[in-house]
Amino acid sequence: MGVELLLMLFAFLTSILTAVMGLGGGLILIALMPGLLPPVAIIPVHAATQLVSNTSRALFAWRDIRWEFMLAFVIGSLAGGLLAAKIATLLNLEYLPLLIAAFILFNVWGRGITFNNSPKGEFLTIGFVQTGMGMLSGTTGPLAQSTLVRKGLERDAIVATSAVFMSISHLIKLALFGFIGFSFAEYWAVMLAMIAAVIAGTWVGTRLRHRVPNEAFRLALKWLLTLLAVRIIVQTLW
Repeated sequence: MGVELLLMLFAFLTSILTAVMGLGGGLILIALMPGLLPPVAIIPVHAATQLVSNTSRALFAWRDIRWEFMLAFVIGSLAGGLLAAKIATLLNLEYLPLLIAAFILFNVWGRGITFNNSPKGEFLTIGFVQTGMGMLSGTTGPLAQSTLVRKGLERDAIVATSAVFMSISHLIKLALFGFIGFSFAEYWAVMLAMIAAVIAGTWVGTRLRHRVPNEAFRLALKWLLTLLAVRIIVQTLW
């Protein structure tokens, strides 16, 4: 199976997962990409794919979006993205997958990045951390979702609102990667294939959302992500 077809399949399946659970698909997708794309292309191509995945998920559930949190999130995202873009130019990209693997393991087995209490300007802070870390590790997991859960939002509102947050983060990341010199034109075919796959996966997953039990799925997801992170480490070092 060619690289484009394999990545297209991965994008379709992980988009279904995210549409059903509200999280997890982006982490699995980026964990599968090392070895299939050059290290320098992993995060930008992932960002392009996840922008469409999250935007389509938000559009399919637009009535549930909570817009009152967006302005602060955008301001924080711009600041965090600009700082991380400067840092990204100083990194040895050959070892970038190790940062992705470390973040996955931290997110799965640690407490993740959460705010137990609402900090001042909580969504500005979340935007700063989520987009800044996303520039370096590709994805930041359920950072905003923990705050939305604490606010007592229903499942559909959490999924739809966090999808808008992630869309904003990925859009800013794409603009900044273009600004620092990444050539998206070299990867147009694989991005187009993955974008088509995530739209289809989101459509399927949105219709499956209320039919899938959460707990067994989350346990399987935890171990799958762990195995994928170990795979990344082995591939990068050996």
